[in-house]
Amino acid sequence: RSYDPDAFAETWQEHPRCALARLVQVARTAGPFCCSLLGDVVVSAAREHLGAARPAAEVEALQAARAREMRTLLTKLGPTFIKFGQMLSIRPDVIPPAAVYEMQKLCDSVPSYPTPDALALIEAELGAPVTDVFEHLQAETKPIAAASLGQVYRCTLRASGELVALKVQRPPDMVRAVSLDLYLLRRYMQAVEWFKTEVLTRTLGAAERTNFDVRLLDSFAAASYLELDYTNEAANLARFSAELVPLLHGRVYVPRCHAALTTRKVLVTEWIEGEQLAKSPPSVIDALIPTGVDCFLAQLLAVGFFHSDPHPGNLLVDARGRLVLIDFGLCAEVAQFDSAALTSALVHLMRGDVDGLVDDAVQLRFLPSEVDREALLPPLRRIFEQGRIAASQELMTRRQGSPASTGSMATRRAQFSAISRQLNQIFFDFPFTVPEYFALITRALIVLEGIALTGDKDFDLFQAAYPYAAKHAARIFGPSQLAAMLGEASQAARNAADTEPLQRARRRSNSGAPSRELQPEPDARVV
Repeated sequence: RSYDPDAFAETWQEHPRCALARLVQVARTAGPFCCSLLGDVVVSAAREHLGAARPAAEVEALQAARAREMRTLLTKLGPTFIKFGQMLSIRPDVIPPAAVYEMQKLCDSVPSYPTPDALALIEAELGAPVTDVFEHLQAETKPIAAASLGQVYRCTLRASGELVALKVQRPPDMVRAVSLDLYLLRRYMQAVEWFKTEVLTRTLGAAERTNFDVRLLDSFAAASYLELDYTNEAANLARFSAELVPLLHGRVYVPRCHAALTTRKVLVTEWIEGEQLAKSPPSVIDALIPTGVDCFLAQLLAVGFFHSDPHPGNLLVDARGRLVLIDFGLCAEVAQFDSAALTSALVHLMRGDVDGLVDDAVQLRFLPSEVDREALLPPLRRIFEQGRIAASQELMTRRQGSPASTGSMATRRAQFSAISRQLNQIFFDFPFTVPEYFALITRALIVLEGIALTGDKDFDLFQAAYPYAAKHAARIFGPSQLAAMLGEASQAARNAADTEPLQRARRRSNSGAPSRELQPEPDARVV
């Protein structure tokens, strides 16, 4: 029922022919596509060398064609690779826009499997004929959604007449298929770690650091493997409903689960009538994004347990205008110690306190305690200063309201690109590592920011996060210590007290109206 890499390795090492057959299948299926990509790179490089680079329109058309091929390929390779494609759908920094668009289709429109197979699995799991439990569910019924690990039907409970969402796992044996793919991926990550240690560090002289590739895969694999057990998802639903919803005073909602009808392969929950947040009008997105930011930060900093698969299809808006979270199969824990350190890091990041950020990085295990601070701090301070100047220039352009010229936009992109390259070089030169859960946090943030930008092109995630983060920091550290961390007590008080939506905060700051002073909480413990 849980991810155990040693048990997986023992099992598949006893069946080397099965593992080899799957490896050959993946290679045969993906090989032609990989060769095509390599050919595109070689041809493009040759044409650029000859001064005959492809026109932009031709490049975009080629990228779109390859993206469609990649989506089809991942679908053929099965659930584990579909999950990989879904992960790429929120990484515009890794793949081009055309590919992001195609990968997003994997979040909403994975090919379904025959309903009779689903009905047979439901009857086997519940031990009763489907018609005794559900209405409006027959062999010809089509699922309303299909995902990498299962599909969902809209039907009615015969006993109560309640409309429900019925989630059914893909037959026949998802555990076997996924465990084999995860075993092969782990062997690949082990090879990557060997290359980094033996080639990059010992041969090329890169900074010695703790390898994280296998641990990162194990973190994703452990969470993803739990998705195969729907009773775990039911427990996650109950926990979020009990711990998160009260914190946000009804601004978010979590569907009720019918535990008596839920098994390892079948999940029955309340049906939610609503539209995806990402497909809502910009005004709705703009109004709900502050709630989304508070919701995510509350999970991360207060509850210590967060929904780590918030792709656009999992965030809905119901008829009452509430933000509804669905699909709780992939969740992750954050220790209370890490929650406090993350809160401190957010405050230091907003303040631009590089020394404080390095201390936080040590506490969060990004850096070892013995890191050479004298060598690390000067280049970090220089990069932060460059970023501050570039951000200030962009903010000034926005406030002036003048349309940015192509040249000025290119200049700003070049500035931020140069800063990113310098930061990447620091990550390479110094022993930075990434804690296992942090990639899941990053994934959730990217999704939230991407949705917000469709409603407000000037959306700033840090500005939106500041009110909740500052107030939460005041609860943890106390108002006085927070003021000292920020360096400006009055500004800390104003921001910590401000729990209004982001738009109201912007209007208040633009009009020059004074903000409320922070009222110290009677209890400074974590919420």
